[in-house]
Amino acid sequence: MSTSDNDRISYLSGEPVGSLTPRERAELDELRTLLETPAAWEEPDDGLEERVVSAIAEEARRKRDAPSAIAEEARRERDAPSSPPASPAPQPRRRLWDRLSFPRPALVLGGFATAAAAVIVAIVIATSSSSPAPLRFAMVVTGTPLAPAAHGSATLTKMSSGWEIQLSATGLPHMANGRYYQAWLKNSAGILVPVGTFNDAEHVILWSGAPVTQFRSFSVTEQLANGNPASSGRRVLVGTAHPVH
Repeated sequence: MSTSDNDRISYLSGEPVGSLTPRERAELDELRTLLETPAAWEEPDDGLEERVVSAIAEEARRKRDAPSAIAEEARRERDAPSSPPASPAPQPRRRLWDRLSFPRPALVLGGFATAAAAVIVAIVIATSSSSPAPLRFAMVVTGTPLAPAAHGSATLTKMSSGWEIQLSATGLPHMANGRYYQAWLKNSAGILVPVGTFNDAEHVILWSGAPVTQFRSFSVTEQLANGNPASSGRRVLVGTAHPVH
């Protein structure tokens, strides 16, 4: 049985989790150590999000191509002339970070540290599980001029009942007294779909019945409970979803 995504995230948060294997614990401990280094809080460059998403896609392609590579190697060995087998030198197991195509510090920088950490968790999940993974998207969310200090991340996972959206963001004040936040997804035609309301963005689970494969633009608006369900247009968070495998 594979370890659940929530177990890995709980372990990274410091909660006791008994279902992790020693190898999973070692890789997650390495991730946690990396996030605690001073380099995690340096200013990011503009290409951070693109490199993270590209690395995830490359890892997924590598895993898909692995069976074909093994079959080709077996064919070459079968067709080669017989000779005494040589004892191969033991190869150390490649760590999770060594399988990625960009430097470690680039993953966790500046205000995007929370977002990068969430995407790294997606990499750990995608590369550690042997069972088919659900369709998943991820995104960095950033504040607008109405909330310039806001930032965070979100993962969007396809479930049988719809798309589960896990949002984690800081820099937004708690809403009360008839004021609340509303999250939206939008497609290329500009059609908005509401995906949930909340008062605090630190840890929110939203749901979408519209496919994230088509509705990839994400936003959060400030709303007032005045009987009008339309978007107020006062956007405080924005982001774009990218597939992670």
